[in-house]
Amino acid sequence: MSFPIYQPQGITFKEFGEKLQSTYVMEKNWTVQHDGYGLVTMQLKFTADSDKSYDITTDFKRGDAPPIEGMENMTLYKAVASSNDGICTVTADYCGIDGASDSTITQVQVSSATAQEAIETHPVFTKVQCNKIGDGETPLAGPAKYIFDNESNPDINPNKAHFAMVTTNGTQLTQYQFVGFLPSRDTQENVNLKAGIKAYFKPGITLRCLAYTNDAETAKLTIRRVGWANYGNIGAIVLPPPYNSLLEDFDSELPLSLPDGLERNRNYLCTNASVEIYGGLYKVQADLMMSGIIGWDTDIYPLDETSPND
Repeated sequence: MSFPIYQPQGITFKEFGEKLQSTYVMEKNWTVQHDGYGLVTMQLKFTADSDKSYDITTDFKRGDAPPIEGMENMTLYKAVASSNDGICTVTADYCGIDGASDSTITQVQVSSATAQEAIETHPVFTKVQCNKIGDGETPLAGPAKYIFDNESNPDINPNKAHFAMVTTNGTQLTQYQFVGFLPSRDTQENVNLKAGIKAYFKPGITLRCLAYTNDAETAKLTIRRVGWANYGNIGAIVLPPPYNSLLEDFDSELPLSLPDGLERNRNYLCTNASVEIYGGLYKVQADLMMSGIIGWDTDIYPLDETSPND
């Protein structure tokens, strides 16, 4: 070009106050949040020269404590840097557990639903075990061989349950297999309302649990309890009130009478669990499935007898 051009030097900060090219200046305002279960989160903002945005990975490391006295239990889990007009702004998020506890109070979401089960598993199919279902006296069917021998007797078999005789190969062992409830055969008979029923909807409960802990062994214990029966205390997952009494209260409206030798012993099965690093904490999640009235079979599932009240 034929005329001179003035090109100023780049200036990224002003020469007064704190020199931002070598340090971070923390804003005086910050945010602290408590989730009500013991998890505390805090957000701080820092200002520095724009060149410091390249140092965020070394200056803000996961697990670092915030530069505030009395907040040593908090640890960094996320930092975001943005640069604008030569100024770098860093937003740092910290987390920690309130008080002296190693774990937060477990958050619980209860899901109650039904699933189809074979009608043979119903508590009044063979024998009346709950007098608040039906008339309290008559089972849906009855003992297999007894009903097979007296199938045509309406006083013994009012619901027309039909069992077939099955002989196994080799051992020649005779068994009786439930086929179904038959429809009425005579035009003079009343309609059999049980005809065709082979399944029923059985209620079930699953507890979806979430807790945070700063102890790695506690978190790993929850993982090791997958596939174990338990009473609601597995590592970081400890059921708080009112969930810690759910097992005892579940049968209060439908009390069952059990056969000799069996005792009421409802418990949970840990069907899955996960652990995720969250700053200096461990985020622990687990699903607990409630058993039937006699509990998960200890011949199949190991049992952790630790109570949530311990």
